[in-house]
Amino acid sequence: MNRQDIAHQVSTTLGDHIEDFDVDSIVDDLVASHDGELSSIDDFESQSYWAIVESHDKSA
Repeated sequence: MNRQDIAHQVSTTLGDHIEDFDVDSIVDDLVASHDGELSSIDDFESQSYWAIVESHDKSA
């Protein structure tokens, strides 16, 4: 899975709130925190995934 695929999956989870988040930084953190190649954002536990997403909330 490449960065564009990961970014697409992240944007899908953010839905109408995508503008509130830094998607590029989210993707950077997801790639950095995962051992090996990502096959899907489902490779992350829900809490871990959302903690990374929330750390890049631009609306706060």
